[in-house]
Amino acid sequence: MSELKCTDVVENIMNYIDQELDQTTLFTLEKHLEMCPECKSFVDTYKRMLSLSGNLKNQIFVTTDIRKRLKNLLKTKIKPH
Repeated sequence: MSELKCTDVVENIMNYIDQELDQTTLFTLEKHLEMCPECKSFVDTYKRMLSLSGNLKNQIFVTTDIRKRLKNLLKTKIKPH
C-alpha cells in the first residue's frame, strides 16, 4: 500500500481499532499517524470515546448506516494531506 491520506485513516479507523488490518496497511497507517498530529489526535480521541462509552460500537443501536454516516462526516472534517 502506498502512502495514506488522512481520509484513509478515517476509512480504516474501525478496522485499526479492532486490529483487523493486514500488516502492510497497519504499518502504513501507523507511519502516517507518527507524521500527522491531526490524525493521531483523531484516533486517540476516537479510542477514548469508545472506551468511555463502554464500546458503543458493539451496541445494536450503532448500525452500519450510522457508522457510514459518521465516516462520511469525519471525511468532510479532516483536511487531506
